[in-house]
Amino acid sequence: MVWQQEHRLSYQDYLEKYRAIVYLFIGLFLFLSLRLFHLQVIRGKHYRTVSEQQRTQIILERAPRGVIYDYKGKVIVGNKTSFVALFYPFSQEMSPPQETIKCLKNILPDKNLAARLTQGWRSGQVVRLAQDLGREEMFRLQEQRLMLPGISVIREARRDYRSPEVNAHLVGYLSEISKKELERMGHDGYRSGDWVGRTGLEQLYDSALRGQDGGWQIEVDAYGRQTRLVRHISSTIGNSLHTTIDARLQEVAARALKESPTGRGAVVGIDPRSGAIRVLVSMPGFDPNVSFQPEFAGYMNDNSLPMFNRAVQALYPPGSTFKIITFAGALSENKVNIKHSYTCNGKYTFGNKTFKCWEKKGHGTVSLSQALARSCNVYFYQLGLRTGPDILQQLARKFQLGQITGLDVLSEKAGLVPDTEWKQKKMHESWHPGDTINMAIGQGPLWVTPLQMASLISAVANRGTMYQLHIVDSIVSPAGETVYSFQTRKKAEVKLSEYVWQALASAMEDAVCSGTARACYFPDLQVAGKTGTAQNPHGRDHAWFVSYAPAVNPELALAVIVENGGSGGGVAVPIARRIYEAAFNINTGGAIKADAGAWEEGVEKPLAGDNVEVSTTPAAAGKRQQ
Repeated sequence: MVWQQEHRLSYQDYLEKYRAIVYLFIGLFLFLSLRLFHLQVIRGKHYRTVSEQQRTQIILERAPRGVIYDYKGKVIVGNKTSFVALFYPFSQEMSPPQETIKCLKNILPDKNLAARLTQGWRSGQVVRLAQDLGREEMFRLQEQRLMLPGISVIREARRDYRSPEVNAHLVGYLSEISKKELERMGHDGYRSGDWVGRTGLEQLYDSALRGQDGGWQIEVDAYGRQTRLVRHISSTIGNSLHTTIDARLQEVAARALKESPTGRGAVVGIDPRSGAIRVLVSMPGFDPNVSFQPEFAGYMNDNSLPMFNRAVQALYPPGSTFKIITFAGALSENKVNIKHSYTCNGKYTFGNKTFKCWEKKGHGTVSLSQALARSCNVYFYQLGLRTGPDILQQLARKFQLGQITGLDVLSEKAGLVPDTEWKQKKMHESWHPGDTINMAIGQGPLWVTPLQMASLISAVANRGTMYQLHIVDSIVSPAGETVYSFQTRKKAEVKLSEYVWQALASAMEDAVCSGTARACYFPDLQVAGKTGTAQNPHGRDHAWFVSYAPAVNPELALAVIVENGGSGGGVAVPIARRIYEAAFNINTGGAIKADAGAWEEGVEKPLAGDNVEVSTTPAAAGKRQQ
């Protein structure tokens, strides 16, 4: 019976091993099945794509970027067709013969043409022979196509900047993506060689303007050599931007600035009913169409700084345009009434300092309204002291001076509204009455951008509403679907009494009718404005003019500055006049032109250097403003 027991034990041991082997094979089968399921079902699409990519290559066709329009639908930035010559070596059994190379050389001026063709044939890679072909070159290639086997002409979209110098700072330009940018933006679909926006709307809205690239799908063999064209994948244009800009007013403003005494400055125009930017011009400008060409580097080294956006980046003292703040602050806090008068004899003495008015003979006895219209410095010296620095600083900040506006632009500067704390921290000095005298006429360490002053005068025009400024009104897809639409919204509100608003508006209307800004007077259009001539320690003074029209129910508010232009009334006002003529279709039969050397009676006259007190101490006022 022992052997029967042993036989049973051996059989049981065999069964256990058998079961183990069966379970092992079942486990392996299940593992392989799950693995195959994972590879073919779960990851099947991925590996099919990888396999397809190994079998084919894509020759990229850059998608056209979206079009940028003004608010009337006029194209500001579009695309134009560029013709490119390509060599396809797929069907060529031998290197291009000398006849082909000679024929090509007669059409395309490329010294390395023969070497590039031969290299392309040996490597089996498509060669880009030339781009931006002219019509003559393109037609000659088509005519000689029988003599040029493997040569094709294709179309590509290139950026087309209309009125390039006028809109350069508004829209920006393109350049090739850098290595560092690619590392940061690669996960968003950017590739090496992509064109990306630099400054302006091109950069700020780059992701919206970029289209979906297409190209030619080409089959390759096991050695990576291209064998045949499989198919063409069409590219898709990017989204279009519909802006609030008035292209016609842009042209007028740029031309007027260019014809000013220095040709340097900025104009910003705002619709005070919504905060929509109608004009944003900085001169001199540059040509973004040549951003890929060697001459573009010349702009970077130009001493006139054509790449610098003066409208939002340049900081200037506001000069006498700041008297708007002094006027409103004093009246709203009941420091004076509208009839309060001071006598101006051409100078004002405070302590051991004498502060002069731009009008050497003086303005005589003037009221608050007359002082603003005639820009009497002596009046505002005393008004500033009576009002006090705290009221001026607080009201300036309510008008959002000293802070960025939040406009959809890049590199906007905040500027500065100085106060006691700032002076103690930066200059280790206390605030002096001379600082208040300086601030009252817009001088001292008080810095603003043209955009901020346009925002200020826009709020004055609509009586206190600070709208969110904006340039892009909507973004529309290629299919016509609106993917973004700006909603007008109030950002802040400056609360002054109706009495103060009316008094300020009346005084600014008087400045145009009979004061320092009368070069902007129209019989059929009432303009309200304030001139300014801002002291510049580095050269001639800057010419300012802030204004709005019509005076009742305003539609356009403007800030104009001409760097080193001199008198605001003589230089900046005529520029605004030309813009209003275009905006409201006014034909005056002859524009009033600026004259850098002659000044009409009643228009601010620059003081000679020996009649100007210039001091580096904050307690003393510098050259007096208009």
